[in-house]
Amino acid sequence: MEVYMGWFSYYLITLPIFIAHTYLVAYLLVPYFMNKRLFPLFIILFLLLFYGFSVLELLLSNEFIYRWYQTGTELREDYLAPANVVMSGLGNLYIVLVFLAARTIRQWYYADTRSKELQHTELQQQMENAITRVQPHMLLYAIDHIDRMVTESSPDVTKAIALTSELLNEVMIYHEEQHKLFSGEIELVRKLVALVTLLRESKPDVEFFVSGDPGLIKMPPMILFTIVDMIFRKFEGDRLLPELNIEASGYSNMITVQILNSGIKGHDDTTQDCLQTLQQIASFYNDQVSMNIESHSYGCSIIIRNTDSMPVNTIHPPTNVINTPEQVIN
Repeated sequence: MEVYMGWFSYYLITLPIFIAHTYLVAYLLVPYFMNKRLFPLFIILFLLLFYGFSVLELLLSNEFIYRWYQTGTELREDYLAPANVVMSGLGNLYIVLVFLAARTIRQWYYADTRSKELQHTELQQQMENAITRVQPHMLLYAIDHIDRMVTESSPDVTKAIALTSELLNEVMIYHEEQHKLFSGEIELVRKLVALVTLLRESKPDVEFFVSGDPGLIKMPPMILFTIVDMIFRKFEGDRLLPELNIEASGYSNMITVQILNSGIKGHDDTTQDCLQTLQQIASFYNDQVSMNIESHSYGCSIIIRNTDSMPVNTIHPPTNVINTPEQVIN
């Protein structure tokens, strides 16, 4: 029993030596010196640590542990002979190598997991970009109306097809531009209004108010186009589309879309449609912009600000905790 307690004391007392040796090799020597330029220095330091900690372990064992604890080990005067030092250090070296192998496998696992996450994020971003470029909802909306026009033998079918193709082509060209100006997106919205006018055979009342330099308006690409497209499709079942006032400010780097009640829907229904549109837009653009909705007696307003231009102390509470005329969505 005394022998077992002796060896237990040996491992307990010499454990800090093994830990210190392993830590220095794994977290200092390998990361900072194991490269082509410093490899000779790495070899020298590795051997010095190997020999030094082996000598330290032998001194502690033979001068203290074996003399005070019963381990059954014979005390030798030449315990610091080079051969004994090397033999003693091999055990500690084994511990170091096992730890390095485990640490390498762990780092490889985390690196592989991170790589897969980045690939997934990149793929998702590419899909979102593709969806934004093609604008599938607008395309399906146009195709549905063109199909109806064909059934009714409308003389404007060819013009509607050409205008749809032209708009989609300009949307994709706009996405390929390296420096996307907001004025270019306004022109795309104007063409969307022209297309909806042709498809519905009635012109939506859309007014644009631009203050300052539109080149200073920094917004995610196609955000205004997407909002207007969603509003047109959301009110598709109504006889009249709501009046839209679009205000874009180069001074404050924000855009406001006022949706004016057409009189067919009630105030609460219009506000609810605004909120649903805002939630859909927020899901597309996440943290790129700050969006909020203001309810008025004549309809509602969707206000969009670039998050980079927002004050530091601006707080946007989630919609599920607000039950007031003004609802905010991040």
